[in-house]
Formats: sequence, C-alpha cells, structure tokens
Amino acid sequence: MTYSNADLMKIAIEEHLKCSEYPRVGAVVAKDGKILSTGHRGEIERVHAERVAIEKLTREELSDSTMYTTLEPCVDLHDDQNVECCAELIISSGVKEVFIGVLDPNGTIYSQGFKRLLESNISVKFFNRKLRAAIEEETFDFGNIHAVYGSGKRRVPVVHSGTEITVHFSKTDTRSIPIKWATLQPAHGCVDLSSLNGAVKMAAGARNFSDITDPTVFKFPSHFARLKKGMITVVQPASAGFCVLVRLIDLYQNDILFHWEVRNDAS
Repeated sequence: MTYSNADLMKIAIEEHLKCSEYPRVGAVVAKDGKILSTGHRGEIERVHAERVAIEKLTREELSDSTMYTTLEPCVDLHDDQNVECCAELIISSGVKEVFIGVLDPNGTIYSQGFKRLLESNISVKFFNRKLRAAIEEETFDFGNIHAVYGSGKRRVPVVHSGTEITVHFSKTDTRSIPIKWATLQPAHGCVDLSSLNGAVKMAAGARNFSDITDPTVFKFPSHFARLKKGMITVVQPASAGFCVLVRLIDLYQNDILFHWEVRNDAS
C-alpha cells in the first residue's frame, strides 16, 4: 500500500501513542510512500524510536528513504556518550529526508538535531500545524510547556527571547500568574525570572519552600529577580488571589530546572 506524507505522519503519531513512558516518540521509515519499518520509544528498552526503526532495516533498504519522527532527533549530550545519537545515526544510515513533528524543548537539544541534519545535507521538513499541536499535548508528561498547574518540577529551555509560562492554581481553578524565564547566563550561574511589575520578591534566606510560612513577609517587590541555584522567589501580582513560590534547582547551557509551588493568599 502507498501512503501520502500526511498518512505517514499520522502513522508515526500512532507509534508515538504506543509509548508507556515520556517523552513519547514514534518513528516511521518509508520509501516511495511504502512503509519499511516503524518504531516507538520503549519498544526496546532504553532504545530511542528512530534507532528502533532504523535497526530493523539493511543499509540498502535505508538508502534514499524518508524518516518521520514525532520528536526532533537527539544530539550528543556529553563527550563520553557510548551510543551514537539519533541525529548522527540518521545521517550515517542513508536516510535522505526527515519529517519532524516538534522540536525538543530540552534546551540542550532544542534545534540542534534539526541543525545537525541540515548541515549534513539531509532534507528536513515538519509535520503540519494540526498534527504538531496534537504531538505537543501528548509527547511530554506535562503537555504544553507554556502552562503548568498546581505545584511541580520541570526543565524548560531558555533561549533567545526567553520562555513564557502561565502558572495556573489548578486544572479546575481559573486563577493564573504569568512568569517568564530569560537572560540565562550559565557562565555566571544565573537566570532572570520576571512577571508583572511589582509582583516578584526575593525570599531572602529561605532554602526550601517549607521555610516560608507566610510569603507576604518578604519586601522589596520588583518586576524580576536574578536567581542563582537554590534561590527562591515569591511571585504575587496584586489581584491574583494566590502566589507562586519558585526555586531554581539547576541551570545548564540552554535550559533550567525549577520547582514551583502555589499558595493561597490565606497561607
């Protein structure tokens, strides 16, 4: 049976939905509209979806083929990595064209796999907008990286103009507070967290959220705070009806890991 590009994108998403762990990733290798192999993350323990699909085929079968992958292929994360990254595997496999669902929001990978493929003369295209939106909601454990709920922990990229996030009190409570991570300076070990003017206060001296019994005791409100690892800030716009505590856990070259906790004004 011969499939269109749109059909093959949807089949890659079907593979992606088979994943029982996050991030979900599905891949399809095809040639002239005919499926040669499929793969999904978790199909083989600790093996990425692209590798699963590629290793089912011979070099001859892979030559001049097209790969459809729901997530940007990974790149090397450290110098002594034992397994070839997916971007390099695709480049060396003979695949001539790659369709990508979404770019990886992990700042260490974001656009780097895409760039690596282009630099190696691999044709790169993207899934259509409707399919990309569906993938964004299903790929990562927290769904949309620009919205978080209640309390939790996550890693987000901070590149170029920064990352805007809306903190919702809960999935059933419409109250929300906007925050933005920007001006990441890994060499200096700091990153800026901003919100509405006068909404941000440093929780000076606090090491853990449990140290803060009343967030309103902290003074000197501003529109941003420059955070280093371990620092905590309180974000509380005047009319929000709640506040959010934010602690910078760690920072990397292109992304940060942070923890947040919402508190009612009555806390």
